[in-house]
Amino acid sequence: MDKRITALMAALMATLVPQAADAQFPDLADLSVQYLPGVELNDLPGARAQVASYEVSLNVPIVLNKHTFLIPGLAYHADAISYAEAPATFEDLRSFHSLDLALLFVRLLPKDFSFSLRVAGGIAGDLQRVDARQIRLSFVGLVTHAFSARLVLGGGAIGSYAFGSFLPLPALYLDWKPKDALRIEGFLPAFLNVTYTIAGRFELGLRAEVTGNAYGVRTSAIDQAWPCAGATVDDPTTSVDERIPEASQCLDHVAYSVALAGPRVGVRLFSDVWLTAFAGYSFYRRVEQMNRNDDPIEGGDDQLPNTVFFRAALTWRLPSG
Repeated sequence: MDKRITALMAALMATLVPQAADAQFPDLADLSVQYLPGVELNDLPGARAQVASYEVSLNVPIVLNKHTFLIPGLAYHADAISYAEAPATFEDLRSFHSLDLALLFVRLLPKDFSFSLRVAGGIAGDLQRVDARQIRLSFVGLVTHAFSARLVLGGGAIGSYAFGSFLPLPALYLDWKPKDALRIEGFLPAFLNVTYTIAGRFELGLRAEVTGNAYGVRTSAIDQAWPCAGATVDDPTTSVDERIPEASQCLDHVAYSVALAGPRVGVRLFSDVWLTAFAGYSFYRRVEQMNRNDDPIEGGDDQLPNTVFFRAALTWRLPSG
């Protein structure tokens, strides 16, 4: 397969579906499970929360001609949150979901250049109620140049919710094989991989990545209570009138992002199906409560303590031959 195609697809799929991207090749299908153990919540001393994440994705390459390709993709992600020692008055949010449908267009150009554009749309939230404010749109535009069979460089722009809010950013892509068994691949600011392959069957490496989303909150206990709705009577012990809703302090969505780094190992089970494990330590975790104007709610910013993590994935990769 043309090296430009594998390089482009790896970068683009990793950006919009970060946990579904593999270090060696982009994925045709992926199933992964990730666990972050319980940590103490900064704004609730003594309370702890742990997060288990699940993701499944599918990408289907369609060859239009020898220079043009379309790759539709579908991905579902879920974060399940468990709490311990939380006060009875704490309104816990137990799960968040996201469903994304994407379309990638790839065009091979003369002189080893390539252009690609990927757009994705979907929804993200607790899904207790669905509305237009839970729609999430993302894009990636990328131009790459294959300087040789061992080196591909590129640049472009991305716009995604990986940092918890929609953020358009410039992007740089690198795919370099200084040796046959060693590959360094990065699409900044989304991910960076260093992989060493042994006998075409085993992989050892390092990975760093940033993932996240903006999850809509439609829990009735929040929607129907102050500050989202007016209370029946005012609490005289507070400085505000709870009978009057305060939209700027009403929780509409949670901005969540996490940066992870650590060693990664993989084994080829058969054909192009791989089992991989990624473990290490988070070096940034952000949870921020936002109103419907995407402005932070007062006192709603919580930088969670960093912790260890573990992820296992079963992946069907794009054939390299």
